[in-house]
Amino acid sequence: MTERTVRLVHRAALVLTVVVACTNALLVALGILTPVTALKVWLGFELPLGILVLIVGALRVRILRRSGTPWAGVLDELVGRVPGALIRAELRSYRALWFLIRGRRVGAGPEVTTIGYTRGTMSVPIAWLVASVIEIAVVHILVPWEWLRWTLLIVSVYSLLPLAGWLADRVVNPHLLTRDGLVLRSGHQVVARIDADNLQRCIPRHRFQPAETGVDGEVLFLPGPDGTNLDLVLAEPVEALLPAFFEHRRRPALVNRFAIHVDDPAAARRVLDAALLA
Repeated sequence: MTERTVRLVHRAALVLTVVVACTNALLVALGILTPVTALKVWLGFELPLGILVLIVGALRVRILRRSGTPWAGVLDELVGRVPGALIRAELRSYRALWFLIRGRRVGAGPEVTTIGYTRGTMSVPIAWLVASVIEIAVVHILVPWEWLRWTLLIVSVYSLLPLAGWLADRVVNPHLLTRDGLVLRSGHQVVARIDADNLQRCIPRHRFQPAETGVDGEVLFLPGPDGTNLDLVLAEPVEALLPAFFEHRRRPALVNRFAIHVDDPAAARRVLDAALLA
C-alpha cells in the first residue's frame, strides 16, 4: 500500500469519524436520539472508526519514517502544516517553562557564554499577563454557576500558558558565544551563525529605529522595544534566516552587519572583544 493510498484512507476515516460524532451529538441535543441509543451508536460506529483512524495513522507514521521524513514533517503530514506548527509551538512553550523553572539555558555549557536579549522587552507582555490573571479572578468571583466558574478558570489558565511559554522561550534561548563563533537567536530559532574569524568589530550603538525585525540593505536588525544597542560588523557576508512564527515563512538574507538588542551591551562587547583576540 502506497503512502498516498494510506493518506487518503486515513483522511476519509477521520472525516467520517468526525461527521458521525457530530451528527450523534446533534441528534441527542435535539432529542431525536436517547442517550442510550447514542451510546450504542458510539460503540457500534464511532469507536471502531476511531480505532481505524489510529491504526491507519500509525501505518502512515511508519511509512513516513521509513522514507526518511523527520518527526516534524510527520506531524505536518498528519495534521497539516499550520496545525502542526501550532502544536509544536505549544510543546515548545511547555519545554521553555520547564527550563525556566529549573534555571537552565538551551545550549549553555562550560565553554559557552550566553548573551541575553530580553531585558526591557518583558514589561508589556508581563503587564498583560497580570491583567489577565486579575480578570480571571474577577470572572471566577462574579459568575454564579460553579460548573461554569471552574470551566472558565481551567480554560483561562490554559490560555495563558502559551504566552508565558513564549516569554520563557526568549529567556532560555539566549545568543551563544562558543569557540567556533557566535550564534544569534530569536527564541528557539537560530537567525545566524557567525564564525569567530568572521566577526570583525563589535560597536555599542543605540538605534531607536527600526523597532521591528527586518533587513535594510546588508544590515539585519534584531531590535528590542527601544531599538538596538549593539552592532556586529563582519569581514564577509553570512546568510541569515529572519525569525517568523511559521517556520516555512522565514526569509533568507545575505548580510554583513547585525544591529541587535542585548541586555548589557558593554558586557557583550567585552566578551566578544575577548573572543576576537583569542
